[in-house]
This record gives sequence, C-alpha cells and structure tokens, in this order.
Amino acid sequence: MTDLTFWGFLQEGLRHITDPGGIDHMVFLLALIAGFEMRHAGKVILLATAFTLGHSITLALAAMRYVAFSSTWIEFLIPVTILLTALLTARKFYKKGRISFWRYMLTLGFGLIHGLGFTSYFRMILPEGENVVSPLLAFNLGIEVGQIAILLVLFFIFSLFEFLFGVRTERRMLFVSGIAAGMGVLFLVEKWPF
Repeated sequence: MTDLTFWGFLQEGLRHITDPGGIDHMVFLLALIAGFEMRHAGKVILLATAFTLGHSITLALAAMRYVAFSSTWIEFLIPVTILLTALLTARKFYKKGRISFWRYMLTLGFGLIHGLGFTSYFRMILPEGENVVSPLLAFNLGIEVGQIAILLVLFFIFSLFEFLFGVRTERRMLFVSGIAAGMGVLFLVEKWPF
C-alpha cells in the first residue's frame, strides 16, 4: 500500500465508504435522508457534503497528529450520532424538503466525530513521511463520491417502493428512521465503553 497514487487514495476512500464492514456510515446516511424524496437529492447531497467537510477536518488534523482521541470513545460516539440523526429525522427535523442551517451544522458536527473513526485506517495506508495533503484530498474525494453513490441508490430504492407499493414519504420516514435507530442502538451496545 506504500505506493498509492492520487487515484489509488481516491479508490481507497471509495472502497472504505462502500465496504460492508463499515456499515455504520451507510446507516448514518440512511437516517440522514429518511424523510426526503428524490426531488430533494441536490439539497441532501449538500447536507452529506457538510458531513464530508466535518470528517475531512478531523481526519486531516488527526492524520497530521494535531488531535488525538481514544478510539474506544470515537467508536462509541459514532452510533450516538446515528441514533440522534434517526430520532431527529423521525421528529421531522426538516420542513417540506427544506434543510435548516442548524441541520447543516449538526451534520457537520457529526462528521467531525466520524472523521476521527477513519484516522487509524488512513494512517495505515499513508506511507511513512508522505506529505498528507494530496493523499488526504484524494481519500476524502473517494469518500464523497462513494457517499453520493450510496445516497442515489437509497433514493432510487425509496422511489421504487413509492411507485410499486405506494409507500408515502411520511410512512417511509418513520419506518426507515426506526430501522436506523434500532441499528444505532445495537452498535451502541456493541461499542459501550463503560
């Protein structure tokens, strides 16, 4: 892994975000978009980009060793963000496809936590003494591309269920938020640090 190019780091970011072993990130995205429809895709992608910005900041700071946190606590806080996002979505933390400034800020804040979860993996693939800027940019770009692909697949599935079974947004929102919250609780119990 020591000879990764820009393209190689981009592929690693893409692979990391779509890896079924990192399902917590996908569940977070599911909770994030549960109350939106395909016509809101642009706004939701901007919301997800706030999340990417958040995790890019902490990943950069941690990769350059400016910040360090216990991985035990980060692994615990990630399911907390999933659970909170699912609960806020179930409470209609949006209005008719609009996303408030505070929703962006909260999502960015949750991204800060998730970014610390990527740190050990990123350090593992970063060659010793390598300038962190280009690999970090490529890795985060790969994560963003994978994240957008996941969002579009989820929107397609939502649209398909609405078309085939008449599942309306409100019912889907409660059902999907409930699934995400349940998975968040399972992850929380699994990562309980006390």
